[in-house]
Order: sequence, then C-alpha cells, then structure tokens
Amino acid sequence: MSEYTVLRAADAPDYTGDAPGSFTGYGRPMGAEQIALNVRVLAPGTAHVPPGGDPTRGHSHATIEEIYFVLEGEITVKLGGDVVTLERWDAVLIPPDTPRAVRNDSSEEAAFALVSVRVQDHSTESLPVESFWP
Repeated sequence: MSEYTVLRAADAPDYTGDAPGSFTGYGRPMGAEQIALNVRVLAPGTAHVPPGGDPTRGHSHATIEEIYFVLEGEITVKLGGDVVTLERWDAVLIPPDTPRAVRNDSSEEAAFALVSVRVQDHSTESLPVESFWP
C-alpha cells in the first residue's frame, strides 16, 4: 500500500481569526517536512496581513523564496518598487530579500496559493517592512 496523506478542505485550519477571507494551512497539518503550502482568500478591497494588521505593511524573508500562484480572481502584488497584477493561473517567484505585499483591489474575491520550503519558526523568517504600501 502506498503512503500518502489527504487533507480535505473542510478540515484544513484557517489562521485568519475574525479577519475577512481565509488563510488556510495545508502543508503543516498534513505533516509535510519540506513543503509549506497555504491558500489565502482575499475579499475585495483587503490586504494580505495578519488579522488586525496594518494594510500598508509588507514583509520579506530571511532565507526562503516563495511562489504565489493565483487560483481565482486577481491580486495586486508589490515587489520591491514594482507593482504587478496577477490573474488566474499567473505565478510569481519571489526571492528571499525582496519586500512584498499583496492586496485585492478588484470587486471580486481572489485566492492564491503560497508555496515555499517549510521553516520551523516563521516569526524569525518573516521580516516586517513598515509603511511599504501607503
């Protein structure tokens, strides 16, 4: 028998708290040792920040690269000094030291996957960039 793990969407933990949309984790709850996979759903006019977080805030990573892959809708991503609009099935590879921020400027819900290597302590890996996107 093959070894594998299935995680149904209804069983995936949502880390957003009371914030609109969802930030659902898949890799860690499935026991992935190497891969981080999360899905972020953004309501229209919202930013990808922690619940109650500052929507002008961005972040970079100390060591890991990330891929953002748009599943539905359209997201606006600020990468360093550039602003890029990504649509369904578009992707961007973001190096560790590149400041980034995501928001949904559209009138429709948007969803994107965040893929990277798994880190033990995300708080030391994620470096805040204040007033990144006024």
